[in-house]
Amino acid sequence: MNPRKKYLMLSLLSLAAIAFLYGCVKKPLDQTPTGSYTTESFWRNQDDVIAGVLGIYNELFTEDWVGHDLYVYDDQSDDISVQGDHPDFKAIERFNIDPTLQLIYITWPFAYEQIARANNAIIYIPRVPVIDSAIRSRSLGEAYFLRAYAYFALSQIYGEVPIITEKNVQAENYNVAKSPVDSVRAQAESDLLKAVSLLPDAIYDDADKGRVGRGAAWGMLCKLYMFEDKFAQAIQYGSYVINDPNYALASDYTSNFTLGQQESNTEILFAVWNKDQDISSVPSSAVSTYFSPRAWNGWGFHHPTESFASEFETDDTIRKRATLISVGDTLPHQTNLIEIGAGDAYQMFAGDLGQSTGRFLPTMSATGYFIRKYTAYQTNNNGHIAYDLKQPILRSSDVYLLVAEAKIRLNGPGSGDAELNAVRNRAHLLPVSNAGMPQLIHERRVELGGENTRWQDLLRWDKDNIVNLDTIVGKPKLASPLAPYNGEVIIPARTFTRPKDYYMPLPQEIIDESKGVILQNKNY
Repeated sequence: MNPRKKYLMLSLLSLAAIAFLYGCVKKPLDQTPTGSYTTESFWRNQDDVIAGVLGIYNELFTEDWVGHDLYVYDDQSDDISVQGDHPDFKAIERFNIDPTLQLIYITWPFAYEQIARANNAIIYIPRVPVIDSAIRSRSLGEAYFLRAYAYFALSQIYGEVPIITEKNVQAENYNVAKSPVDSVRAQAESDLLKAVSLLPDAIYDDADKGRVGRGAAWGMLCKLYMFEDKFAQAIQYGSYVINDPNYALASDYTSNFTLGQQESNTEILFAVWNKDQDISSVPSSAVSTYFSPRAWNGWGFHHPTESFASEFETDDTIRKRATLISVGDTLPHQTNLIEIGAGDAYQMFAGDLGQSTGRFLPTMSATGYFIRKYTAYQTNNNGHIAYDLKQPILRSSDVYLLVAEAKIRLNGPGSGDAELNAVRNRAHLLPVSNAGMPQLIHERRVELGGENTRWQDLLRWDKDNIVNLDTIVGKPKLASPLAPYNGEVIIPARTFTRPKDYYMPLPQEIIDESKGVILQNKNY
């Protein structure tokens, strides 16, 4: 049975059981309460602290937040085109954006739920009377980190947003005006610096794999400083990651996205740590469902463009194959039988040859490509998606390239060659010398393709006049030149409007609920 259908069935059975028990009790409201929790009474001991912090992590699995929907904003870039039955996704890609779109609203409450859970942890963890000091420190560090990540993501999407901290919780003051972008990022910076002082190095045993360590906070600080054009600080904190063997680049690029090889991977600094192939028992994000081909049990929403596919150098076969599913490819344990006719037998087949196994066929994609990084299948060969595959959010290679960029922008071409070539060397590519921003931009695009970095990179580079988004989005998104795609225009040329399109509008529902306290972003 499909895991998601199984999850739904279990939920329905649970509801049925509750209804049955309710019917067996003559006066269900007349029962003597056996115990109840409030937020304050929950945080009693070390076990409660660990459970409470895991509750913050659980927000990351949410489909309408980090688990998938943040990736829709990256479809505004030139790398990927969105398909499927979500008109709001398509409107965002085409810059037809208004405050009433479902995705504009739905991102907001899950981000603030993560912040709310972190706020409670920050308030109550110091009050727990008996707890191992290392667990107390680590748990507080995790709460600060996860709150910082939510604020950083909000600042990237909406720009100005309200800042709600533990002080607001204690004062019961939640309806507050939005703050400037610099203030939101200053809050994230403050939280990350606290996380650095509290978190251990990420040398966790199997029970705690997936928790963030100090390297994640260093790396996120590096990224945040790059958005603030604080290059010296970015180099400082990024270099901590680069120089610490606990966060070394994986020897094999592909292992970052391979089932069973991520758990011991030092490069993955922060990820949605999906666990167990049965999502009815352990949370898993929906990213694999949305990115995997529809004919292979996914929903197939995101389709890489020919512009992205052709960006890879001829010799960059390792990264290209790990990043893209292309026509003719197969994946391990993908056992769906796909019958093809002569009309489907392009290039890679002679006649109907190869129709007996799960090959990626020309009729399966709008562009001729899918992202491979989030697709894996259960090893029992049932053809179902393996939701055990982790979802990397921040990798050391990202930090290497951010440090390279900061050095180039501070000191000129060539100054970031060491970090840039470390990433290229891992991909078995020849080194570059005297590299400037064009080489850096290329390297980030192919190294981090599909990982929700491209659009935000383009936005910050456009603001600094390094790239011109008019030119980039002014080109149509094209499909593969192979038949039957024949370079078809998937998305026609679009228009980028400054400064409006740097940020999304705030959700109209939130503005209405605030009764005038929260104001809409300018130009909407």
